[in-house]
Amino acid sequence: MTTQTGAGPIEEPDDSVGIELASWSVLEQLGRALRVPEADLQATLDAIARTAVQTISAAKYAGVNLYDHGKFVPQSVAGEPPLVLDVLQQATGIGPCIDAAREQATIRVDDMTTETRWPEYVEQALALGVASMLCVPMYVEDQRLGSVSLYATDRAAFSLADEYVARLLAAQAAMALAEAHRAGQLRQALSSRDVIGQAKGILMERHRITADEAFRMLSEHSQRANRKLADVARTLAETGTLS
Repeated sequence: MTTQTGAGPIEEPDDSVGIELASWSVLEQLGRALRVPEADLQATLDAIARTAVQTISAAKYAGVNLYDHGKFVPQSVAGEPPLVLDVLQQATGIGPCIDAAREQATIRVDDMTTETRWPEYVEQALALGVASMLCVPMYVEDQRLGSVSLYATDRAAFSLADEYVARLLAAQAAMALAEAHRAGQLRQALSSRDVIGQAKGILMERHRITADEAFRMLSEHSQRANRKLADVARTLAETGTLS
């Protein structure tokens, strides 16, 4: 049996107390696992996949993917099956992780042997011992969607409680991923500022000009060469020439 549900609130199961306790447990584990030094992007993604397996007992493997401007981009995996299956989805453009990310819907496959939507994917999944799976959507930012996918070796392995916890994990993972992107952009901006400052210093000393004049010279060369200002500055700082 296969089901597909929207990304909105899901019906609360009868074991709501157990789910509430599990949710707090997930939040606590995520808070610890996602404290990655300097918000390193790959380390954050690896922590997300690893934590998914650690917090949801039915999940034997996990994967984190982005669907960016129509392109499926595998990011991190825990275990071999998601690695192989993500490469297949990337090559074919078809699969449950892509559907979950693109449609922002939860995709549940309770019995891989009866699944008919992705024949090539199903064949490979069964060969790898995957009997059921759960893909939950992850919204990162404009035009950057994603999914956290869980894989089990038993049929109908994931309960409604597992889906609830998985979606909570995906929401927290999306925030961690967005923060890692922002941190990376900030580091890049600071690095660009430093190299531009070095290049300006070289031009100021070489031509006996002011900082504003040096910046103008860099900008003009950047426009003529149709290159980013930071790239022009980096070339000058490394080679001593404007090329």
